[in-house]
Amino acid sequence: MEHRHGIKTDNTTTPQSPIENDVYTLQDDDPLSLPSERLLPDQSNGKKLSQQNIALIKSSGINLVWILTWYLFATFLSVYNKWMFSEEHYNFQFPLFVSSTHMVVQFTFAGLSLLLVPKIRPTKRPSVKDYILKVFPCALATSLDIGLSNFSLKTITLSFYTMCKSSTLAFVLIFAFLFRLEKPSFKLIGIIFIILIGVLLMVSDETEFEIVGFICVMTASICGGIRWALTEVLLRKESMGLTNPFASILFLAPAQGIILFILAAPVEGYPTIFRSAFFVSFSEGIHTTGIILAGGCLAFCMIMAEFFLIKRTSVVTLSVCGIFKEVATIFISTLVFGDILTIINSIGLCITLFGIALYNWLKIQRATRQARKDVHDQELEGMLDNNDENDLNHQHHRHSREPMYSMVAESTPILMVDGAMTNYRDHVDSDSDDNLSINKNHTREQYELR
Repeated sequence: MEHRHGIKTDNTTTPQSPIENDVYTLQDDDPLSLPSERLLPDQSNGKKLSQQNIALIKSSGINLVWILTWYLFATFLSVYNKWMFSEEHYNFQFPLFVSSTHMVVQFTFAGLSLLLVPKIRPTKRPSVKDYILKVFPCALATSLDIGLSNFSLKTITLSFYTMCKSSTLAFVLIFAFLFRLEKPSFKLIGIIFIILIGVLLMVSDETEFEIVGFICVMTASICGGIRWALTEVLLRKESMGLTNPFASILFLAPAQGIILFILAAPVEGYPTIFRSAFFVSFSEGIHTTGIILAGGCLAFCMIMAEFFLIKRTSVVTLSVCGIFKEVATIFISTLVFGDILTIINSIGLCITLFGIALYNWLKIQRATRQARKDVHDQELEGMLDNNDENDLNHQHHRHSREPMYSMVAESTPILMVDGAMTNYRDHVDSDSDDNLSINKNHTREQYELR
């Protein structure tokens, strides 16, 4: 015990209340702090917390806007497709032709985007061999998924279509097992059975069951499973150049459009299309063309909303939000088209959505473990030279990819794989890396203080 400048000090510290701990910081561990500084209010921490809270609220608000934007375009696209092809509404009975036209619209918008914004242009492109062996099979599966999905809406209700399309995840897992992209486990096999049981319940009590439409939508779901499995195979090579949705559409849309255009010839017949009442006159043809092009614009806007949502969050966020989107689509279909849901339908839907939610929960658990590993890797970065650091980042980008899917047929495959936009993020956000690292350090300091 000693006296210094009239202030009595000793080696013991009196307990402080939680309120005092929030206002004052004891800097006993700081060798450079003076005794007179130990009871001064730490205003910097308060400012940091305030800035972080504001940034968190702002970021959450922006994310919510993108989620609602994605909901809006995806729901409008689903309602548009049903309205377009249903006999009770616009009754344009040529979904393959419409889908091929949508590919042209998306290709045009993607090309203009790459032309006007050089920083999103891919630095690499697939070779002719890679395009034939890897890109084209993915485009073929995607074309069948889109074409059959839209074809089924000619006869089945939007709510029944949505319920059947929710089985896509089961087929994604099955083909992931077959292609050795996912290791089989009792948990994943259990999820497959849960989803299939839910689908069986939904189908067993459907009030407006149509066998042709049901076969089409289930075949589309199977093609969707193949599509997302081929997508994972396609994205194993970063040299393909599919680093953002603009580049993906640029490479995939031409093949998809040609496939759908060829299929439309024998199935729908171009003489039948252009001799129909929709093209009986020039003005009627312009009106029909405008409606068709509007659907392509909706699809492109939905893809862009998906892209920016995943860029700000993750594919897990999109998958979780997708569950609520399916429920919202079914609810809207009952309001707009008068679809009827029975108790058995509702129970089957709940079981299917439970299986999907369980799968997403497993993905979140895996992502959490990966995040902990990433924190450990970041702590080792200071001990690595530049070459080793680049190798570590390359390995992280390679292992951070998780095979994902979307029940929206028009989704671009590149979007659903976590880490697939790594090069795009690094290129666009390079100017803000320093700010991000500072924020991470502040977050780590607050975590350690607590």
